[in-house]
Amino acid sequence: MRKVLIIVLVLSLIFSLSSCSKTAKADEVLPASSESLQPKQTEPLIPTEPPIQEPAKVIEKSICPLTGLPIAPEQVNLRPIAVMIDNMASARPQSGLINAELVYEMPAEGGITRYLAIYHHQNTDKIGPVRSARSYFIDKAIEFNAIFIHAGGSPAALKDIQTLKVDSLNELKGERNFWRARDRKAPHNLYTSTKLTREVMDTKKLSNEKWSGNMNFSEDFLDLDGKATIGLVIDYKNNYKAGYEYDEKQKLYFRTINGVRVRDKETNAEVSTVNIIVEKVNARIVDDVGRLELSNIGSGRGYFITGGKLIEIEWKKDSRLGKTKYTDLKGNVITLNKGNIWIQVVPDYATIEIKG
Repeated sequence: MRKVLIIVLVLSLIFSLSSCSKTAKADEVLPASSESLQPKQTEPLIPTEPPIQEPAKVIEKSICPLTGLPIAPEQVNLRPIAVMIDNMASARPQSGLINAELVYEMPAEGGITRYLAIYHHQNTDKIGPVRSARSYFIDKAIEFNAIFIHAGGSPAALKDIQTLKVDSLNELKGERNFWRARDRKAPHNLYTSTKLTREVMDTKKLSNEKWSGNMNFSEDFLDLDGKATIGLVIDYKNNYKAGYEYDEKQKLYFRTINGVRVRDKETNAEVSTVNIIVEKVNARIVDDVGRLELSNIGSGRGYFITGGKLIEIEWKKDSRLGKTKYTDLKGNVITLNKGNIWIQVVPDYATIEIKG
């Protein structure tokens, strides 16, 4: 019995060792294959170059010869357009004066005045009312080699257009850059536009005539060493007073007629200017309807007003085809502030009041 028990214990021990050996083999981790031991390959990285920065687009700017302000390069050589504009009471308020780079106001017969508005690059949809020409207005248009826009003219003016070879577009000759508005009666309802005018100029090959300005502009705002001037009134007689009121904050002179601010008919915006030049001339009646002749060829005195200040100046124009030169009393050509210009050609029968 004892012998049998020993045999049973021995067999149990052998079975137990056999089971442990199998378990050990089952839990044994097999060595990895040579392939699995290699580091995992990834796609090679292509070095990324930093994005190329496009250079900032430089917008080229050129300078308007009539204002000193920046304009697009393709606008610099645009030929100016000079428009005769009515200033009778029935023609007010006018359209488009607010967009002109330069405006002349000069006397006409009967104590009234007319404007010569000069447009360089401003696109203006309605300009007028357009009226007839006078010789001394032509003299000013010539200074800019401008295309002259008018509706007829005095006999002397029409002759000058021919003899001086002035390029003009005359409504009375059926030019296609004019139309008549229905809200006013003739002759105070004739209008033009820069777009229509330039289309006719292109058709007639009048667009590429060269010209040059005759104004100098200050790089920084110009503070004249002159007399403080917050206002100006020019009494042309016949119950007509042209004036200006200075706005210190905007550094602009706002235009008035008989004390009332002038507004543009199309936008209702007030008409203003940065620079005012007063050109004093002599005037005399030359025919039985009261037409005038002005002494605008030669020399004379006047004023330059900008930024709330006034200085005395001299003007000089050697010939009808020459340019008017404006100098201070020491002979230095005046420098203007950048912006538009109104030039008042004042006859000797008018009076000037300066408000300081």
